[in-house]
Amino acid sequence: MCLTLVLAWAAMAWAAQPIKIGVVDVQQVLNQSQRGQAVKQKLEQDRIGRQKELDARQQELVKLQAEYEKQAPVLSEQAKREKKEAVERRFRDARRVAEDANRDFEKKVREAEMETTREIFAVIQEYGKDQGFGLVLERSSIIFSAPTVDVTADIIKRYDGKGAK
Repeated sequence: MCLTLVLAWAAMAWAAQPIKIGVVDVQQVLNQSQRGQAVKQKLEQDRIGRQKELDARQQELVKLQAEYEKQAPVLSEQAKREKKEAVERRFRDARRVAEDANRDFEKKVREAEMETTREIFAVIQEYGKDQGFGLVLERSSIIFSAPTVDVTADIIKRYDGKGAK
């Protein structure tokens, strides 16, 4: 009888152990970590380079259009029509190139975000195991958490530390 009481008491005490819970803001890790900022900066440089190329094409098209308008009064109807079609074709081609470039860039951004998020999740899992957490939640999926359970700063440090190695 005594043994049963001791075992029951031990089971209740074990069940009453609090679970260590942490909360992390993954978006904040992306925005504030050195590694996340480096990825964003690289993407921004790529975007600027692509935009310069598209702007150069646009200026070329504006010159071509101005040339056409200047020559139009002295051209025959057929020559006007041919030149106008050529200009319109170049505008359509430029629009397609711009759309393709935007789609490619958006894809590159999504892939970079997915890869970075995957790396951050791996760091969070490792941190949770190392620190004895029973549960680590993403801030965007919870309504309220006390500031004391926020581990975002620790995750940022650990994530940036992984990049230095």
